[in-house]
Amino acid sequence: MALAQEIFSAVGRAVVIEEKLMDAVTGLSGSGPAFVFTVIEALSDAGVKVGIPRPLALELAAQTVLGSAKMVLETKEHPAN
Repeated sequence: MALAQEIFSAVGRAVVIEEKLMDAVTGLSGSGPAFVFTVIEALSDAGVKVGIPRPLALELAAQTVLGSAKMVLETKEHPAN
């Protein structure tokens, strides 16, 4: 188990879960990026619509999501708070 955690931690965060949660965690972690990409796309498209150049709008949208994610991870607070 320690070796597996060490290997997987080299490419991201590794967590140990009960086997019964494997499908749920795979769905959340595997599909989650597609939903986040959709949010980033929508935010950047909205920025373009109000006159921000696309490269800047995309950067701002991605940085907004990154900052929001970091805040949730660092504060451990529910995102709705």
